[in-house]
Amino acid sequence: MFLTSPRFLAVLWTMLIMVGLTLPGSQLPQSSLLEFDKLIHGGLFLVLTLLWLVAISKGEVGPGVAVLTIILAFSVLSELYQGWLPFGRHADFLDSAADAAGAVIGFVVWLPLRDRLNRWSERGRGRSVE
Repeated sequence: MFLTSPRFLAVLWTMLIMVGLTLPGSQLPQSSLLEFDKLIHGGLFLVLTLLWLVAISKGEVGPGVAVLTIILAFSVLSELYQGWLPFGRHADFLDSAADAAGAVIGFVVWLPLRDRLNRWSERGRGRSVE
């Protein structure tokens, strides 16, 4: 089904992260959960990395490394983007480090699971998988 395909979910997750990055600081909810800000950043990028790895890599390590590299660049560029916004957001390179750590952990988790996850990806593309 299209709505559960890895590619659709990866695009949706990326868009949700971009919306979160773009919200004015005053619009962010005040919550004790935000005390775990770095953990949240890492978790968001762990999921982002896993989704894109499943959506694009076809279980192969070479394309997987390319996905990881792009997401690591995104972790830095997203903080630069926030620093550029004129409404109460700022660049925090500790957030970028947490994002990068989540991405690397996602990649490490994916390595032993890539064959199983590739079957999900193939089903999402409408191909039968034995």
